[in-house]
This record gives sequence, C-alpha cells and structure tokens, in this order.
Amino acid sequence: MTAQCAVVKAEAETYPKKPPFSPDEIYPEYRCTDTSPENAVYKAVRELLRKLELDEANYGTNRWNPLGELIEPGDDVVIKPNFVSESRSGSVDGESIVTHGSVIRPLIDYCLLALKGKGSLVVADAPQTDSDFEKIKETTKIQEVLDFVNATSSVKVSLLDLRAEYAQVERGLVMNRHKLPGDPKGYLVVDLAQGSAFHDIEGLMHKAYGADYDFEAVRAHHTQGRHEYFIANTILDADVIINVPKLKTHKKAGITGCLKNIVGINGDKNYLPHYRFGVKKDGGDGYSKGGAYQSIQGSFYQGVIRSLAKAGPKTLRLMAMLRGIYAFLRNTGVTDPGVGDWYGNDTIWRTILDLNRIVLYVDKSGHLQEEPQRKHLAVVDGIIGGEGNGPFEVSAKPSGVLIGGFNPVLVDATISRIIGFNWEMIPQIVKTKQSLFQTLDLDRQVISVCLDFQPPKRWNNIKVDKTK
Repeated sequence: MTAQCAVVKAEAETYPKKPPFSPDEIYPEYRCTDTSPENAVYKAVRELLRKLELDEANYGTNRWNPLGELIEPGDDVVIKPNFVSESRSGSVDGESIVTHGSVIRPLIDYCLLALKGKGSLVVADAPQTDSDFEKIKETTKIQEVLDFVNATSSVKVSLLDLRAEYAQVERGLVMNRHKLPGDPKGYLVVDLAQGSAFHDIEGLMHKAYGADYDFEAVRAHHTQGRHEYFIANTILDADVIINVPKLKTHKKAGITGCLKNIVGINGDKNYLPHYRFGVKKDGGDGYSKGGAYQSIQGSFYQGVIRSLAKAGPKTLRLMAMLRGIYAFLRNTGVTDPGVGDWYGNDTIWRTILDLNRIVLYVDKSGHLQEEPQRKHLAVVDGIIGGEGNGPFEVSAKPSGVLIGGFNPVLVDATISRIIGFNWEMIPQIVKTKQSLFQTLDLDRQVISVCLDFQPPKRWNNIKVDKTK
C-alpha cells in the first residue's frame, strides 16, 4: 500500500437509479454475470482502489483482490457508512445527506472477494436518535443491495442500526422514546480516563450538553476522571473498518468526513458532548460572541432544556404549540440559539478525537493500547455532496468525486482542500493530527479536483482565500 490517498472523478455526478447497482461491465475479478450499463459509480470505486495501488501486480486479471491487502479470510469486517438521517425537509435531497448504496455495493463485492467465504461482513451505523431507519434505507436502497448479494453469497451481509434507543420528535420536541434491538453483540462502556481529550478541561464539563434534553446524563459520563463512551461490540470485534462517510459540511465540526463519521460507533448519543453552555470567557463554547445578551439567552435556553427533560406528554404538547412563536422569532433574527454551531466549538472535536482513538487503538475488551487494533480504509462518497448548513440543512452539490485512503486525517485534509476549505481551520483535523499522527504531512497530496463548497453558517473563516 504505497498510495496513502487517492482521488477519482467519476464519469457522472448522479447516482444510478435502479438497485442493486451492479457494475457497468463484467470485470475480470467480478464473480457475477449481472451488469448495469448506466452505473458509473461502480467503475469509479474500482478505479479508486486501483489508484490506491491495492494488489497492483494483479490488476486487470481475474486474480485481482484489492482488499486482500486489508482483509484475510475469517476476518470480521464492518462497512461504516454515514446513515445519520433521512431528509427532514422537502427542499433537501436525501441523497446529499447519506452514503448511497451504489457506493457501498462495490465495497461489499470486494470485501466478499477478500473473505473467500469465511468471516463476517456487516454494514452498520448509529443514526441520530430521532432518525427513521426505514426511510434511510429507502433513500440509500441498501436493503435491495443486500438482498441481491445475499442471494448468492456464502457470507451473509448484515445491516445493523447500532442505536440502543429511538426518540419520536414532533416540532423539535421529544414526545416519547422506545428501546431498539441495537447491536446483537451488545455494547461496552469504554472509559478513556486520562486518555480522553476532555481530561484537560474536566473542570468545565458541568457545562456540557449532549444530544438530548437530559444533559445531566452526558455530564455523568464525563466527570471525576471518567470519560465514557457506549461502543457497539460489532465495532470493537472488527478486524477491519471500511469507513464510508459523506462529503458534506457540518455546522458544529466544519465538515463531515472520516473523523466525524466515526461518531456512529456509539450506541447512546447521551455519551457524546456536543458543546458547553455559555461564552468563552465563562468556560463555555456555545456562542461566537460574548456579552450579556448571549449569557441571558444561554441561561434561558439551558433552563428550557432542563424543563423539557422532566416534562410530561401534556406539557410537551403545549410547548410544541409554542414553537410556532419561537420559529417566528428565529426567522426574524430576534433569537437564534445555534448553540455550538460555529468554528470556535471547543467540545465536538474532543468527542471526535476520543472516538477515533477508540476505533483505532482500543482492543476488544475496551482497553487502550499503543498499537492499532484494527485496519482502516476510507472511501468518501462525494458523487452528490452537501454544502451549506449541514449536516441536515444542506444544499445538494453534484460533484462526482470519490476520495480514498488509509489515514482518516490525511483523507479529511484532502477533502477540505478539494472543497476549498483550509484544513488548518478545522479543529478535529488539527487536533487529531497532533494527538495521533504528529509526523503526517497533510499537504503532500496533489489535488486534481477543485470544488467550491459553501461553508456552514458562522464558518466562513475556513474558506481558502483565493485572492492571496
């Protein structure tokens, strides 16, 4: 594996419409006889693996086994897409939010080729707590892909929703919850303790907010020397992780790339700090501007959230009605919580770094090791990207690009450069490099594709100034 990162421009900037997204032609190494002539994505993924110089000596023959350099027969392999959510608005194309099934299909084929009938292969992710997994499957068409593959494969490919809980949301308020089957292998609470990126700001974690109204839950997991995450055992048991993120922007993290995509290995979102209430001078990172107004608004917002954690169904329905007034105030600019949605968010990068430390260096029993515990390959789906105020309120950006590599930091830096962002202004890239990959040269990759993505609101500083 000599090429650590590669970029491919596909022949089309759209996804094929008809699953199971078979290749456009019968390739020498391909074991089936079905084809889909309109599918340019399969060919692009294949070309990406070639450009990564995988099994270079056998390319073009029936012996070519690109993922054989990562996967051995008998391995447990996980393909980790970005299945964060279905489209939440009629104006947002769902294909700009999630990893598409046509990108996953060739990766499944090459994983099965490498496994040679022995081992396991799972497609798994933990979407946002209130996301509809059935609608995500409709957008990605992943179930049709798996049905086709499993009809002939001796290794049956599973699809897992790694969430332990689902929350029903109406008008932005959680109305009820119920348990999900989750990971059939269960979960392990992994405590990074002093190895956590939160260790040096533990005195500020009483301000932390996670993914739910009950912010006392996330604070309980990050206190008194503990920094815990709820990790799916399917991930910890894996020998190889194929990380397949979406090329899109993110209002709290700048971009959704390889590093951010790993958040989906955690089955309970209330283990994940997202930001800290308050302004910077008070130890918070919720707002880009300090002052009395932000402090008052932050205190009020925190109080409302605390009330919601204890509210019953009748109270929630009343508050849901009041959201019409709130929406009006927000649209007119009177109030805009947007808490943590800016380049100065000092919390989310720490969560991202911790989870990448876990997926790379924590063993199956939950202990942090010095050597990598599983192999990693990233393939970024940028056939249709998402720009603007991601991860949900994105505008579709047809791009026709795939990015691949073995180091998630290098791939994310390459993503940033391709879309016109300065990677040095994206905290999780900088901090993960400093912590895990100090000697990595992030500017060595020659960029052959240049795109112009619009950044999220309050992230204009990450745009490369082309006038200089």
